[in-house]
Amino acid sequence: MKKFIVSILVLLCIIAGFCTPLTATAETESSNYSGVYGQIDEYLGSAFKAARIPSASVVIVDKDSVQFDRAYGNCPDTQTPFLLGSVSKSFTALCIMKLCEDGMIDLNANISTYLPDARYGKEITVIQLLNHSAGIDTYQTLKNYKVGKNRGKHVYANVNYTLLGQIIESVSGVSYEEYVEQNIFEPLKMTKSAASLQKAEANGLITGYENFFGFNVSKKPQYPKDYNDWITVPAGYLSSSATDLGKYLQSYITSLNGEKVIVSQEGVNQMFTDGVDVGGEIPYRYCMGWNRIREPLEETVLRHSGLVETGMSCIYVLPERGLGVAVLINTNDFLVAQNMMDSIDWSVTLMLLSMQPNSIANWEYPLYHFLYDMLFIIIFAIAVLPLALLKVHIKRLPRGKRWVKICALIALHAVLPTLILLFPIIFVSTPLWVVNAFVPDLFAVLAISSLLLYAGGVVKSALWIYLKKRS
Repeated sequence: MKKFIVSILVLLCIIAGFCTPLTATAETESSNYSGVYGQIDEYLGSAFKAARIPSASVVIVDKDSVQFDRAYGNCPDTQTPFLLGSVSKSFTALCIMKLCEDGMIDLNANISTYLPDARYGKEITVIQLLNHSAGIDTYQTLKNYKVGKNRGKHVYANVNYTLLGQIIESVSGVSYEEYVEQNIFEPLKMTKSAASLQKAEANGLITGYENFFGFNVSKKPQYPKDYNDWITVPAGYLSSSATDLGKYLQSYITSLNGEKVIVSQEGVNQMFTDGVDVGGEIPYRYCMGWNRIREPLEETVLRHSGLVETGMSCIYVLPERGLGVAVLINTNDFLVAQNMMDSIDWSVTLMLLSMQPNSIANWEYPLYHFLYDMLFIIIFAIAVLPLALLKVHIKRLPRGKRWVKICALIALHAVLPTLILLFPIIFVSTPLWVVNAFVPDLFAVLAISSLLLYAGGVVKSALWIYLKKRS
């Protein structure tokens, strides 16, 4: 039995770790790009393939023209829309700034001015929502948010931008979808952008994927039903194409050059500078839907990334060079490809800054997934073994001290499975429901393993009681 179990585990490790699909991203076609754009094209073709990205779309623009636009893998063209995730926050922030310049919103006003029924409305200001400094915690929603001890400090929370979406509706008198369409999409001729799932699908929204044990599996997006969801449309569910995002980024660059597009030069400058400092390995300043990063770069870069259950995105503005970058992909591989995606999109900007890109090796994806899958199998094996060795357990029941047996039963079949379920919240401060949404393979392992351990405890307890009655 033991040899059989060990053989199965080894086989599963080999299958899970090394049989990940190697052809998810097709070779990119040859292009006419030269110089830095040729280098970027070559790098992206190789990097997306190494990261097993099914489809990607990339654009680089300056004030007046598109410098680079390429679709990779199974993406038909750069007109194909993707879900943006938290890149949507920059759109919501731009809507707020426009309403501010139109004299309809005061950034320093309490949100009760615009949302009279909002909880803690007299304690939170509009600018605090924009910069995630209202004291609201990350995993709270419109139903349960409250102002905590971190007020004034940056704590990233989607509900901040949910409230901003409500403010936009309250002040403008139209829905958030209508406002963003009429005041951003239409003026910029962003014809493949949408603020609803129905319109996104009509625009040709690309198929999204989530990752199971190193395999990309297609899935429909968990589009929010209303403002009570954790991630709402203003916070993370706009859709757009790389081409449209190029137009969007051009509007910022044009305004920085003194020509008003959506908001004035002063408005864009305020959006890019008025924020809250955030420490860390690479410190940055969160400014109204943008991360302002300076060190260790030689010049300032504005950036925001996005993540939903079925895709990732990132946008950049390089104000000193007058360039904008957008990168879109259609898979969420939270444990492995997300870090690779960060390295890839940053590399585009680094190359534009005449710096070396991050290396993306072909072995990274299979190796890291192999290691994670090994861990998953170990957890699962721990849960299965007590049931697989039930006959051995029955033989040992008459031996040993009673209190030792009880303690062992509680530790293995009550404490351990509970710790497995609580692992995400204990070690990474993430609720299990978030793990279910963004790391479904890990959630499946934790849930099934815990259930098996609990079940094993019930079976052992029943056997113990039954044998005790017989004796």
